[in-house]
Amino acid sequence: MENRCKIISFVNHKGGVGKTTSVACVGTLLAQRGYRVLVVDLDAQANLTSSLYSGRIENSIYQSMTGGEPLPVIAVDGVPNLHLVPPTWIWR
Repeated sequence: MENRCKIISFVNHKGGVGKTTSVACVGTLLAQRGYRVLVVDLDAQANLTSSLYSGRIENSIYQSMTGGEPLPVIAVDGVPNLHLVPPTWIWR
């Protein structure tokens, strides 16, 4: 049986149209239905990361893209099957 990966993108050049909220909701719902979901937050404001994860972020996609570090994949607490790649460091 062949594994198939679906990619869903939420893209719009205008801010404030609900991209972050849509990704958080759709990603969570798909994960709750048993799909393995990886959300990649590429916004420097890191609002998706802030809405899904409350811990300390020590590595980000930036280090992966510039320094050859492994892609930092974080499991989202309370939502099995949902994982996140953060855009920047967040210290709380």
